[in-house]
Amino acid sequence: MSDAIRIGMFGAGRMAHIHAQELRAIAPEATIVAACSLSGERAQEMATAWGGRAYTDYRRMLDETEMDAAYICTPTTTHAEIGLACVERGIHLFMEKPLDLDLAAARRLVDAAEEAGVLALVAFHWRYTEGYERAAGLINGAPVALVNLRWYWTRPPLQWMWRRDKAGGQIVDQNIHLLDLSRGVAGDVATVYAAYNQRQVNFEADFDDWDGYALTLRYKRGAVGACAGSYALFPEIQLGPAADFALRDRLVRVTDQGAQLYTPDGVREWRNREPFHRGVNRAFVQALRTGDPAYIRTPLASGFRSTAVALAANRSAEIGQPVDLDEFIAGASS
Repeated sequence: MSDAIRIGMFGAGRMAHIHAQELRAIAPEATIVAACSLSGERAQEMATAWGGRAYTDYRRMLDETEMDAAYICTPTTTHAEIGLACVERGIHLFMEKPLDLDLAAARRLVDAAEEAGVLALVAFHWRYTEGYERAAGLINGAPVALVNLRWYWTRPPLQWMWRRDKAGGQIVDQNIHLLDLSRGVAGDVATVYAAYNQRQVNFEADFDDWDGYALTLRYKRGAVGACAGSYALFPEIQLGPAADFALRDRLVRVTDQGAQLYTPDGVREWRNREPFHRGVNRAFVQALRTGDPAYIRTPLASGFRSTAVALAANRSAEIGQPVDLDEFIAGASS
């Protein structure tokens, strides 16, 4: 790749602006050459703030703009479609999570990206933080007895996320970060058994999603786990997300602030020293600079597996039965 890195930004909302800000901070050679949103006003705001031309049609943007890499920060149901269009043109991918609500479409994207040989990353940014790195080192492959994941929240800030058919609910849109993190530490999930409630505290007539989520997980390496989440709480809730890993002689906790270690000698803490989304952007830029995929900890194939766990939870809640992950993936791939 030449010294300059030409970026196309698909989506012009909150995450697109966060990633653009990080790119400006860490990659002076990266230039946003175009921005696309169904809202012409948002697309123009993005282009005005960070540079490039504004588009409302991603196909036209691809036809008229030369780019090295695409940041896909659009609503979830468009991820695989836009990603496939980029891969067909040999464009490298920075993909917001999850890959898609359609697991078969996500599988096609993974296969196409591998065949095209493009660099492709799913933005599970927790795995690029100092807290995660510390936790992974503290566990270092040792047997984990229990995984406990929780994320309590309020109604999402974007209206399209209020619809389960657009965003998939909290497990798919938010707790998926913790599920992915747990896979990095405790290994792949074997089965998931989920129960959701139906708008138990429904104050908004146009909220079409679940309020409470409870998952039981079994990991292939022997750990069992629980994952809980809620969209029902008040906006001021300050109890942040956390992932706990219980071992014989220690408990390791990862939060969005860093990592903690609990042992008989007391508690030690390590805090993240840089912005939460910087590590994942740095990794992608380094991969682009060098052509080396080793910088990418969450390639599409891994992101596909985390997406499958979250979608399998939705399926389990629907049918009231445990779902075997390998069988679920095989069914979507057939």
